[in-house]
Amino acid sequence: MSINALAAEAPRETFVDEKKINLVVIDDSFDTEEKIVSTLRNEGYAARSTRVEDTEDLSEAIRKKEPDMVLYTQGMDLISLKEVCDCIRQNLNGTPVPVIAVQKNGNEESTVKVMREGAADLSSYDNMDHLRMVINRELCALRSWRQMHKLETAMGESERRCASLLDSSRDAIAYVHEGMHVYSNASYLDLFGLEHSDELESMPILDMVATDNRDSFKTFLRDYLQKDATTEVHKTHLQKPDGTKFEGEMEFSPASIEGEPCIQVIIRQEGANTEALEERLKELSQKDQLTGLYNRQYCLDKLEETISLCESEQSTAALIEIRLDNFADIKNRIGAVDIDKFFVEVASTLKQVIHKNDTLAFMNPSYSIIAYNQDNDSAQAYAEEIQTAIMDLDVNIGNEKINTTCCIGITLIDKNSPETNGVLRRADKVADEAEQAGTNQIKIYVPEEGELTRHEVDSLFKEQLTQALKDDRFALFYQPIISLHGDPDERYEVFVRMFGEDGKDMIMPHEFLPAAERIGMSTAIDRWVLYRAIQDVVKRNQKGKKTRFFIKLSAASIKDETLIEWVDFQIKDKSLPENSLIFVVKESVAVTNLKNAKDLANSLKKIKCGFVLDDFGSGTNPFQLLEHVDADYIRLDKSFMDDLADNPQSQETIRKIAEQATASGKSTIAQFVKDANSLSLLWGMGVNFIQGYFLQEPQAQMNYDFTDIAG
Repeated sequence: MSINALAAEAPRETFVDEKKINLVVIDDSFDTEEKIVSTLRNEGYAARSTRVEDTEDLSEAIRKKEPDMVLYTQGMDLISLKEVCDCIRQNLNGTPVPVIAVQKNGNEESTVKVMREGAADLSSYDNMDHLRMVINRELCALRSWRQMHKLETAMGESERRCASLLDSSRDAIAYVHEGMHVYSNASYLDLFGLEHSDELESMPILDMVATDNRDSFKTFLRDYLQKDATTEVHKTHLQKPDGTKFEGEMEFSPASIEGEPCIQVIIRQEGANTEALEERLKELSQKDQLTGLYNRQYCLDKLEETISLCESEQSTAALIEIRLDNFADIKNRIGAVDIDKFFVEVASTLKQVIHKNDTLAFMNPSYSIIAYNQDNDSAQAYAEEIQTAIMDLDVNIGNEKINTTCCIGITLIDKNSPETNGVLRRADKVADEAEQAGTNQIKIYVPEEGELTRHEVDSLFKEQLTQALKDDRFALFYQPIISLHGDPDERYEVFVRMFGEDGKDMIMPHEFLPAAERIGMSTAIDRWVLYRAIQDVVKRNQKGKKTRFFIKLSAASIKDETLIEWVDFQIKDKSLPENSLIFVVKESVAVTNLKNAKDLANSLKKIKCGFVLDDFGSGTNPFQLLEHVDADYIRLDKSFMDDLADNPQSQETIRKIAEQATASGKSTIAQFVKDANSLSLLWGMGVNFIQGYFLQEPQAQMNYDFTDIAG
């Protein structure tokens, strides 16, 4: 089956749940339960039932699994209809699960009476047609309510996050209704030299424009209000209340506040310097969108910096990994959506106990702290503080009260510590040991005799990499990047592997590339990979195959002033087709080296090569980077693919990124696609390309059949 057919086929699975029904039958006879289940299955329902006879059984059944419907047989001795309805209300905290009263025979009984006691309707086992219609109606109503409740919850959460982002944004943002300010964030107040939002209440937006420019502003605003919802920019001179004038750019777009339509105004000062912009983008890219803590990439970069600091004996430190006990059980109890709320509560708790200048990061689902000036005793005491804070945390989410503990693994960092991957392996190992020891455990890593230091590892790698380049012991592997929308062009990402001295043992890039960056050999390896990829382009061309290669660049290579000139020469010398070389740079590297990344992207366009921003979307406002670095593709951060089917937040983020990328003429790539369900979701979200082991792992040969994707 083709990719498109598979993507179109898979979403149908989501409709299966519409025919699932979890039923509680209150009756003293198995025959009644079997009769109703059989009838529902004939109607196409996947019906599961639980038969109960009294209040205790009903409460137990509800605690185990929330029912979709309750059928109560009139005349039960051990439980009345009113008791059933009361029990449902008390145990389900507002979910309107319907109770249908059913008579065993057709004798008339007052429908009004049973409805007053809390039932949704009255029917009879003698009139199954009517009972089926009542069940269908009530199921439809319940599902509509659940969907509405889910959407209301999601909207409330989105509004809360939106308000939080607005309040903390460094952009100067205001909302204007009928020309008057109704909201302004702190940055907006700072821009105009105001201290309190009350000073802007009911003040016209016109007052923020310099007197000489007000007529042109009025004309712009009048024309804008007559158009359909659009985003437009107006450059003008602005004015502070004290009379100070400055040049600014006002971006207008439609919005709403508390349900009322209004205009969002973002003001950017002209002449903002590159250093300030780079610092701002850097800050945004470092934070996790959900918890506000530092993200994984920032933590890894900070760990690298910390290891270097400790190697020079300027400090000692510890990497503390925190794993919540019984996490899988908590997630099952509150669901994949609400687990995000729990992550936020834990993050808030950890913020209160973290020591000054330490780095706290969310690694989903664990948390990490890089703690400075630590030894065995102080790290142990620190971990105990953390455990006490987690034990004291009480969180109410939905109907559940969540209490838990945590296991902590500690890895001390000093002059003898290994490189980053080695420290991370130690942290994982000791955290695993803590979990295996039971709940609420603390373990500190004890180095084994003969373990190499970071300096020793780098020295070995320098010798090994130098020799591997001389002996040509590197090899390219290829993984297909496949269109979800029928584009038949061949696209492969290029991966590098290194072989040992015997030419057999394969060394993976995560083992040698970090060391190559540290010892200054990454540029040489990048150039080797690029040269071999160019040779592959020539060979594919000769076979009549139009192939595009995606090639990663290290931070050192994007600073290499000779790179563009060398690539341009190779393209002309070998007559390479346009856009056969696509260069990939991580978002975090681009942010840290903004000017170099911007110049590289612009230069690549001039020589007809493509540019990809990799690991995109992990920062708070990733599209702000795209205003300065002109990428052709954005490849989504791999964290979005973790439990994608059960993570509505990731799904919504991907959908928004894909929509915004499409609107700006850029293509999206999802990496680490694990299964058909993920593929179908990504297809529905508008993602353009996918790659992952589900389709094909990196291989030494380029043998993927791209012609199948259009079928």
